[in-house]
Amino acid sequence: MTEETKQKFTSKVRRGLNWVHAQSRSEFDRLKNAAGGGRVPGFSAGDLSDIEAALVWIEQNREPKSG
Repeated sequence: MTEETKQKFTSKVRRGLNWVHAQSRSEFDRLKNAAGGGRVPGFSAGDLSDIEAALVWIEQNREPKSG
């Protein structure tokens, strides 16, 4: 892969993270709100921590929205 091809691929992946982040963040927030501060069915505390960490990573590494 040429450097230009790598840069284009990376850019596409980061743009894709915008969509993934929006969808997963809204679903994660919906689940937490439905639980009312209690336990989220089907998830351990470790699972929730991992999801939160992944969402933070995506927020920090996704390509900024233009315009």
